[in-house]
Amino acid sequence: MRFEKTQRTPLVEMSNSHCLIVGECYPENISEWSQPVFAALEDCVGTQDSFDVDIELYYFNSSSAKFLFDFFEFLDDKADEGVSIVINWRYRAEDDTMQEAGEDFEEDIENCTYNLVEAESADA
Repeated sequence: MRFEKTQRTPLVEMSNSHCLIVGECYPENISEWSQPVFAALEDCVGTQDSFDVDIELYYFNSSSAKFLFDFFEFLDDKADEGVSIVINWRYRAEDDTMQEAGEDFEEDIENCTYNLVEAESADA
C-alpha cells in the first residue's frame, strides 16, 4: 500500500512487514488523511509475527502529533499482544526539534523496540 507524498503529507509505504513514513505532515484534514493510513496499518500488522517501522519526518503539526501518538499506541498494543515491533525514529543531526520529538514519543513506548537514529543530512 502506498500513499503518495503531497506538499502537506508524507510518503507512506506499507507492506506486511514494514511501514515507511517520510516527509512533512500537516494535512488540512488530519482525519481524512489518517483514516486510510490507519486502516492499512491495521491490515498489515494484523497477522504478522514482526513488523518494522521507519519514520523520518522533517516537520509535523499538533494534529499530526496526535496521529503519531495514536499510531505508536496501536503498535505498542500489538507488541503487547506478541508481535515483535521495531520502530526507527530517524532525524537529521542538525534537527534538534525532531530528535526531541522522537525522545518524547519514546517515553510512551513500553512494548516495542524503539530506536533513535541519526539520519544522513539531505545535503551530505
